[in-house]
Amino acid sequence: MSRHSLRAAMRRVSLLIAAMACWVGPAQAAVYTGVWDPAFGAPFTNLGWRGSAQFEVPSGCEPAGTADISNAADCGGLAVVTQATVELYDIRAAGTPTLATLSLDETTLLIGTLRYLNGALTELTTSPSAQVGTSVDLSEFLVQPGTLFSLDFTLAGPRLGWVACRDLAKTSCDRGFNDGVNFPPTFVITRVPEPATLALVALALAALVWARRSAPQRSRVSGAV
Repeated sequence: MSRHSLRAAMRRVSLLIAAMACWVGPAQAAVYTGVWDPAFGAPFTNLGWRGSAQFEVPSGCEPAGTADISNAADCGGLAVVTQATVELYDIRAAGTPTLATLSLDETTLLIGTLRYLNGALTELTTSPSAQVGTSVDLSEFLVQPGTLFSLDFTLAGPRLGWVACRDLAKTSCDRGFNDGVNFPPTFVITRVPEPATLALVALALAALVWARRSAPQRSRVSGAV
């Protein structure tokens, strides 16, 4: 492809991208995924609790720099948790297969604060999720039958709470959280590429391939005349 033909092709690509940008419109919310994978620590020795969650944050309330954002005051309460799951596993087992999966009710995880560092979401706070249990026998890890778990997020990372009651009236219960001091969770939040951005990239690549393929054909036709 000649330099003139390449420039012409790139101009066509730019026009196509601009048209696509106008068609898809601005994004309404930024989508983030968060993952973590610590050991639980005392009292549940050798138990791991890897997890994942997804968050949606209105684009208009994201700062460009470093700041703590109030969901209620700055986002109109529209930042939400859309998915949260915790997998319990034996940290000693090869391949660490999942022993039990805790599917948390995301509607009970109400976001309070969003912490941004240089424009990137790094931490957030939520209310505790509704408690969930599991029918899997985890007594090997000192988890009593009927133990209930709940998840919340703090500015120090995710936190898994537990409660085990010895009577139906729940007047005599043991409770606590994962050992975040000796086994602090490494919480990694990643922004998911917007569908519009992916569409523009795909369109640009397709247009460039088309331009490169069609230019030699036009050159041969012009030379034959």
